[in-house]
Amino acid sequence: MKRLRGSPEEPVRQALLRHLVEDLGVPVPCVRLELGLVRWDREVRDRVDLAVFSAAAGELDPVLLAECKAPEVPLDEAVVAQLRRYLRVLPARWAVATNGRRILSWKCSEGTWEPAPLPAWERMRD
Repeated sequence: MKRLRGSPEEPVRQALLRHLVEDLGVPVPCVRLELGLVRWDREVRDRVDLAVFSAAAGELDPVLLAECKAPEVPLDEAVVAQLRRYLRVLPARWAVATNGRRILSWKCSEGTWEPAPLPAWERMRD
């Protein structure tokens, strides 16, 4: 299902993008919005709201995947499960769920996801 630019989560996605770029120093060319996961798995028709990549040795390395919801949507287990589905297709080191009112973030360390605040780009991409 293609999302429209006027969708309720679009302002949330744009606010997250601004935070990543302006506050955390993520380079704009490293960010992809509405990224179709079919590129990595032909069976998956889902789209991740926002993905951040770094380039290493000519390869794109997924750093962060984010799921954005409208402000009235609670960040419950269903949202976290949706994000986990995306991470199975495109493993990243960081995961974010936000509805604009709250932002939840996790870092994967040695196969375990732990809540952690998002760091500046230099630390996030390592």
